[in-house]
Amino acid sequence: MIRPVLIFALAAALSACGGEPPAAPVEAPATTPQDEAPAAAMPAYVGQWAATPALCSDGAWTFRHDGLSTAGEVSCRFDGVAALDDGYEIAATCTAQAPPQSHRLNLSLGADGQTMRVRGGPFDDPPVLSRCP
Repeated sequence: MIRPVLIFALAAALSACGGEPPAAPVEAPATTPQDEAPAAAMPAYVGQWAATPALCSDGAWTFRHDGLSTAGEVSCRFDGVAALDDGYEIAATCTAQAPPQSHRLNLSLGADGQTMRVRGGPFDDPPVLSRCP
């Protein structure tokens, strides 16, 4: 009860002096998790992939959001990734027993997300890859 009386008294004193009454404090609205922007989703190709389950331990292809590397010493840096309905189209710079070269890769994911076909790039005829556990 004292607070409203104190505010009224301050406002009256300031108005008598020609000043303006103090503005009521404004509190910032509380944010909720729904208000925050969602973190960028990791592309579906990220992870370990291999031609057979037996190759997951030492022959897997490693796909990162920004590149890939194979057990056969091919490595690619992804320069641009475009999501497609069934996968990704990627502009990449790859090194495969030669100086780095620009390539286009197309990654097609199976309906279940557990298989992937790689087309283009420095790969002649890569097998269909399966996601490693």
